[in-house]
Amino acid sequence: MEKNKNTKIIAIANEKGGVAKTTSAINIAAGLSDRGKNVLLVDMDSQAHLSDWLDFSFDGKPTISEYIYQTVAKFKTNPEDYIRHNGKLNLDFIPATQMLAGVVTTLGVDSESATVLNRMFSVDFFNKYDFIIIDCGPTLDLRVTNAIICADILLIPVQADPLAYKGTDNMLKTYLRIKSTASIDSDVIILPTMYHNTNIGNEILAALTSSYGKLVLSPIPYRTTAVNSSAQKSILIKRKSDEVGKAYMQVVDYLIGGDKNE
Repeated sequence: MEKNKNTKIIAIANEKGGVAKTTSAINIAAGLSDRGKNVLLVDMDSQAHLSDWLDFSFDGKPTISEYIYQTVAKFKTNPEDYIRHNGKLNLDFIPATQMLAGVVTTLGVDSESATVLNRMFSVDFFNKYDFIIIDCGPTLDLRVTNAIICADILLIPVQADPLAYKGTDNMLKTYLRIKSTASIDSDVIILPTMYHNTNIGNEILAALTSSYGKLVLSPIPYRTTAVNSSAQKSILIKRKSDEVGKAYMQVVDYLIGGDKNE
């Protein structure tokens, strides 16, 4: 079974923590929804920060952990059982809990352990979404491998500092090792985040552009409220006059089909 070609799956991943992966996931998803797109967010981080942003609290329904287990066990599943809806942002999401930390073992049991998510999101139910965005944890274990193989696009948030810049090449090499059929030119986006207009910030941005050219989007400026976990109040995309909100809307429009640097 193949994924619907009209549904674009984006994995947001970087093995380095604190680079605004979840901030980017929630703002991009909110912006896509604002543009009229049908969006599903998937929390694949056992810290469950994305789920917290969306005001998720345990409701007795299964989460992404149970969905993965049911798929590996080859039990019949109804995808709708795992979906929650956030009315304020008008998007769907599949939440995570700390139980997700143990899913690596579950995935390892599967005879095709790297393709479990690919099989999950190939179900016809998910054809209704224009975009599925997977927020990955700061690791490169089987959870992230599954997300990368499942995705049409790998979006790598890179904090505009020297250490993050040095790790970008390792992330790209790992990506090609995991997904040898991918094309970096068309399947990878590098998003500079937490950018300060300083000498160091500008040097890192210039180095990223010099090394990776058209893969690099315009930077997301640094702002402390961008990582505030006070739910919808921190969704900068909803304030389009905000500098950070404008920057994320450029990412949104590029994903829809616009220019990277409009």
